[in-house]
Amino acid sequence: MLRKGLIHSLLAAAVLLAPVASGQWGIAKASAASSPIKVTLDGREVSLDTQPRIVNNRTLVPYSGIVSALGGRASWDAKTKTISADRDSVNVKLTVGSSSAYINGVRTQMDAAPVFINGKTFVPLRLISEAFGKWVSYNKSINTVQLSSTLTVKTSSGSFTLKKKPSRIVTLSSSDTEIIYALGSTVVGRPTAIGAVYPQAAASVPEVGSTHGILFEKLATLKPDLVIASPSLKSQQATIERLGAQVMFNSHNSYDEIQNSIRLYGRILGQENKAEQLIKGMDSKVNSLSKPKEKPKTLIVYGSPGSFVVALPTSYPGSFLELAGGKNVASSFPKMDTMPQYAELSMERIVASNPDIIMLITHGDAAEVKESFKKQFEGNAAWKSLGAVKNEQFEVLPADLFAANPGLRAPQAIETMNKLLLQVK
Repeated sequence: MLRKGLIHSLLAAAVLLAPVASGQWGIAKASAASSPIKVTLDGREVSLDTQPRIVNNRTLVPYSGIVSALGGRASWDAKTKTISADRDSVNVKLTVGSSSAYINGVRTQMDAAPVFINGKTFVPLRLISEAFGKWVSYNKSINTVQLSSTLTVKTSSGSFTLKKKPSRIVTLSSSDTEIIYALGSTVVGRPTAIGAVYPQAAASVPEVGSTHGILFEKLATLKPDLVIASPSLKSQQATIERLGAQVMFNSHNSYDEIQNSIRLYGRILGQENKAEQLIKGMDSKVNSLSKPKEKPKTLIVYGSPGSFVVALPTSYPGSFLELAGGKNVASSFPKMDTMPQYAELSMERIVASNPDIIMLITHGDAAEVKESFKKQFEGNAAWKSLGAVKNEQFEVLPADLFAANPGLRAPQAIETMNKLLLQVK
């Protein structure tokens, strides 16, 4: 008996003295909170038999208590020191001393590894909770970690309540895809690409259509829990929801609205700080641009021969133009009913405004498109009368930045416009 007690004491001492490192047991950096930390789930306090521990500024809690509180089942493999937690179709595997976690077999890196203390295994509260579809926030004033089963957010279409933290997201606009990836997450379905896919990491993700039409059979196979769609697709809501997914309608038609979407998706994904970092980086690039002393009068033409429209200040290219230092000659043009961010191309109004520079947005090779427009301008008396045409101040904007809303790459688009404005004679 004495020998067994001595061995147990020596093992416990070895655990306490071991450094915290990947692949090793250890609690050298684990400490009880200076004051008791409470954990609540949907407003009710979670009963934990042991005080949470802090490791690398992360809250760790006894695995059995938190998994049970979240409605899951937990098991412990003493041989491999591995915890396995299951809830619905989600499986989480963690190993004491290892900063690698596996959620449904997919590896993710943790800031703090599980530790073994006084016969109990402590695991990261945030990882387990988010894996089981909960949102996690810390209320400093009451020293409480708050877990929530639902989240209500404000989109461009109004208030929207998510029933669980999404893990299988489908996007139907390229700018949404890029924002989701920049926030450290991924999508299981993305819009059908016309040109290059941004980011490149999403290139292999299945295509599911776009705002012009959804491939419902493909969408069904992806089993999404959240589809982010343009408000123009509201008529498809019931069909999408029958597949078991929630549909969130959101759009961004200006620089400020793009940033609103970044904050929105950051909150949904639990990456608010990362969202603010992205926004700060965007603003830094835009604010560093040198603006023209006098704002050149600018016309932005969007489309292709026979279907041209003019971008208003409320459109994303119109919003970018203002930040680039230009004056939109179409500010007073009447908006279209079907496309309220654009106006019909009226030569009478354009001639009256006499722009200093014309910027063209269209698909295709920029050099070929510019040459085509040049011939069209030269063969039309109204176009030929414009100062921008006489001075050859017309340019085709890069399709990858302007043919669709560039989202996070808005500063690059604004810089492109800014360089053209600075060249106006």
